[in-house]
Amino acid sequence: MSTLISNYINKTTRAAPLAAFRILFGLMMLISIIRFWSYGWVAKLYINPKFHFTYYGFEWVQPIGEFTYLLFVICALSSIGITLGYKYKISIITFFLTFTYIELMDKTTYLNHYYFISLLSFIMIFLPASAYFSLDAKNDPSKRFEYIPQWTTDAIKLLLCIVYFYAGLAKLNSDWLMHAMPLKIWLPGKYDLPIIGDLLHKPWVIYAFSWCGALYDLTIPFLLINKRTRLFAFILVVIFHVLTRVLFPIGMFPYIMIVS
Repeated sequence: MSTLISNYINKTTRAAPLAAFRILFGLMMLISIIRFWSYGWVAKLYINPKFHFTYYGFEWVQPIGEFTYLLFVICALSSIGITLGYKYKISIITFFLTFTYIELMDKTTYLNHYYFISLLSFIMIFLPASAYFSLDAKNDPSKRFEYIPQWTTDAIKLLLCIVYFYAGLAKLNSDWLMHAMPLKIWLPGKYDLPIIGDLLHKPWVIYAFSWCGALYDLTIPFLLINKRTRLFAFILVVIFHVLTRVLFPIGMFPYIMIVS
């Protein structure tokens, strides 16, 4: 057993995929912050309200008046640093702290992917994501590596698998499978969508969405891991998340999962 663990720890893989993930992750975070700011949500959700619903143990995390904008600026700048691989360690730590602080200011703004991003950015603190195709690697050849430990990319894969598989487990209940809830409430409200709008009232369509959603979440991690089914799985990922983006107002989450 110890030999297997030792062999796995010493196993290497190319650094390019992790570098690509770092770049795309940084870009997605920058777009998310700009989008949040452009919609006026900083003032609407954090500055204007007189009362905020805090998380237990984090009551001290509060908006800081007009300086809340500065928090978002710092978060945006750190996401640029992540994308460019510039002062990566400082950038990813700063991003994790500022993004998580923003997330903890009011739990009424909670979305699953905010929590996912906090966990992911925390894990990325310990990964050599700037070892390739980064300003850090360009400026300091000693930080440049073409190969990195395989566990550093597997850690991100594992987190993505947990996100999907747990979502599937959460759907294994009578409300979701037997009563198609809450899709039975949500889907008919999209009657004005072209082509599929009329179908969203039909019970068999609603139940198909419920069952296929659970099946997708439970199986997609394994389909993505297997090389023979990876292309098919990624096509499913795109179709699934484009549909969720069209049907439900869940922000940047579909794009973040497609990119990931």
